Amino acid sequence: MKLETKVGAFFLAAIAILGTLILKVEKLDLSGAGARHSASVQFDQVAGLGLQGAVRVAGVKVGEVRSIDLNGKKAEVGISVDGKVPLYKNATATLSSIGILGEKYIDLNPGTPDAGLMGDDGRIASKNGASLDSLMETLQKVGDNVQGVTYALNKSIGGEEGRAKLDEIVDNIRQLTAEFRAMAQENHQGINETVANVQQLTGDLKDRIPELAQRFDDLGKHLDEMVQENRPELKGTLEDVHKLAKNFEDTASNLKEMTAKINRGEGTVGKLLNDDTTVKKLNETLDSVNDALGGFKKLDLRLDLGAAQWTKRHDSSTYLNLELAPRQDYWYAIQLASTPDGRIHDETRTVTKLDPVTGLPVSVLENNHYVTTEQTFTFGAQFAKRWGPAVFSAGIVEGKGGGGVELRGLEDKLRLGVLAYDFSKRDDKPNPRVRVTGSWQFWKGAYIQAGVQDVANKELRTFFAGAGLRWKDEDLKKLVGLAAAGK
Repeated sequence: MKLETKVGAFFLAAIAILGTLILKVEKLDLSGAGARHSASVQFDQVAGLGLQGAVRVAGVKVGEVRSIDLNGKKAEVGISVDGKVPLYKNATATLSSIGILGEKYIDLNPGTPDAGLMGDDGRIASKNGASLDSLMETLQKVGDNVQGVTYALNKSIGGEEGRAKLDEIVDNIRQLTAEFRAMAQENHQGINETVANVQQLTGDLKDRIPELAQRFDDLGKHLDEMVQENRPELKGTLEDVHKLAKNFEDTASNLKEMTAKINRGEGTVGKLLNDDTTVKKLNETLDSVNDALGGFKKLDLRLDLGAAQWTKRHDSSTYLNLELAPRQDYWYAIQLASTPDGRIHDETRTVTKLDPVTGLPVSVLENNHYVTTEQTFTFGAQFAKRWGPAVFSAGIVEGKGGGGVELRGLEDKLRLGVLAYDFSKRDDKPNPRVRVTGSWQFWKGAYIQAGVQDVANKELRTFFAGAGLRWKDEDLKKLVGLAAAGK
């Protein structure tokens, strides 16, 4: 049996055994972090919430959405919560979102210890959180109240009954003025004293008026002297004011003419404001922007940054993966990587050696067989589709065509995959490149990995080990969304 057939059979058997183990231990917690709580919450509506959506306590992710089903007229959401977070019987949950375009998540209040612990698969009470929908409902209620007030006023004042009420109001005003007249008569003496004080004040002013008139006369003389001394400057100033008024008049005429043209629909601005086609195009543009923003609101952007050390060729590789996931069961992956690429070399050259018999120099052919390493920068773009625990991918791998399959388990923390690419047969690489990789996400987004590169090429075959970090990027999501809306 050929070596390639043995290696292929061995890894097919390994994949089958690992798949069986994943199905057996899927419900076990191998990370040592403790069991997870399972519970359910009912909401009136969960628009925007997806599977694997975050469950947060005080903004910190402690679990995720496992299922979304319809129970009667309400949505029943199944959640899984970290075992470190205790759930009590008076726990509550609210549907919230991160900003206007942020992802929907469940805001969990674990409750208080005096209510007692909640059993597994318990039902958590839901609370209505603040949202745009509730704001619109409140505004609608305010509008209904205003409409009710106007209706009540119309009913109260309108008709013969309303006229009678207005007549009653006029009678009340007439009675009020009579009471004011009686009050004035009762305070007649006080009013007379006030008038006497005013007369005394005017008498004092009468005595001071000649003095004030003299002062104003002196002030006028000083102003006249000042004007005579500065007459040329004042004349120039008045001319400047006249010119400025003329300019304002010309500007007003131009503005009047401009607005008239705009109202007649003349010129670029006039057509823009008066043409219905322009308004229609603006509305279509706004609809396109809303559609773009709505699509990117549901899009997940996942990044994977990692590095690995190659044991045989004593070199390392680094890579950055960007996954754009419109849905949870398929996504597009883009990869930038720096990889130590191994190559086989055979050289034949003529060398001069001494003949051991005759001792004379002779020319002989010498064959050299060796492996070199070249650090290359590569690009990849693949499409991935998920069925259950299996993820199939195809596209460009390190600049060559290829594809692979990966098995995932334990909430995607444990992964084992086979990737084959570069199927062209060359002297420096006789067989396709096959890579087998296994990884374990041991804490949040951090993971370790190990595997074998160039399984089908014995002389290039090498083991590798490394680590990496996986995370979601909301800021990058917003930037991509705005860029798409701008187009």
